[in-house]
Amino acid sequence: MTEANTEWFYIIGGERLGPVTFPDLKARYESGELTEKTLVWTKEFADDWKKAAEVPGMREASEPPLVPATEILNHWLYMLISVPLVMSFAEVILLRHGAESPNTGGLPGLSFLLFFFANTICALLDQNAVERSGRRDAVNGLLLWILLLVPAYIYLRSKRTGLGSGPLVAWIVALVLGGFITAAWPGGAYVGAGLPKCDSKASLSMVEDLYPDIPINFGKAKAVSITDVEQVSYSEASSQRKCRAVVTNTSGIDTPIALTISEQDGQYYFHVRFDGF
Repeated sequence: MTEANTEWFYIIGGERLGPVTFPDLKARYESGELTEKTLVWTKEFADDWKKAAEVPGMREASEPPLVPATEILNHWLYMLISVPLVMSFAEVILLRHGAESPNTGGLPGLSFLLFFFANTICALLDQNAVERSGRRDAVNGLLLWILLLVPAYIYLRSKRTGLGSGPLVAWIVALVLGGFITAAWPGGAYVGAGLPKCDSKASLSMVEDLYPDIPINFGKAKAVSITDVEQVSYSEASSQRKCRAVVTNTSGIDTPIALTISEQDGQYYFHVRFDGF
């Protein structure tokens, strides 16, 4: 079976390649082009493809066999799965301290950057843990997915190490739960269910945008922070919500404002004025 003139075939990326001789096949295995799990075939296998590691003479006797999937450390994978949930709480903290809220002039997209870096770091550490276990084949070619689409990395990594689709499903559940947590928190993101709340990010963003154009804001001062946001009234019949808040502007002055949110023909309208005018 391992004679030099025996023809061998192998599969890479779904493509059947060959024929090659056994010495050539073994050289490809030793160079890393073929992995322990690469399927190979020769006429003596009849209708069955076998993993390269199962072929006698392919692996040196002193070389240990493929590490069982149960022995691979998965703690970084579990950390990666929990990132959406953890970052939702981080976003809530940012909102409460004004770092991400658009009305504070904070760094735009800070929560996205934190989410991206947390995903990338956990995925890279997981990739390293898998490689150190000797299962480089399980994460081979996945660096691009780590950088571009983490769910794809989770799916492929889990499939190759025998974990199935469970980790990907868990990540999606964590993502959905994280979205609900952020949306349900006061000052969280508006999810489109009815009129935006007074303290939603959508409402506060509109106050920030409209504040410089209030007619008697002669200096065109901009909003620096918005505090003491509260609802004054709400009418479901007229689809109108009235709010009030205090805006600290770029002149350092605290200015009470009134915000009216209304709906007409499926569109939301925001009107901002100085309270009392």
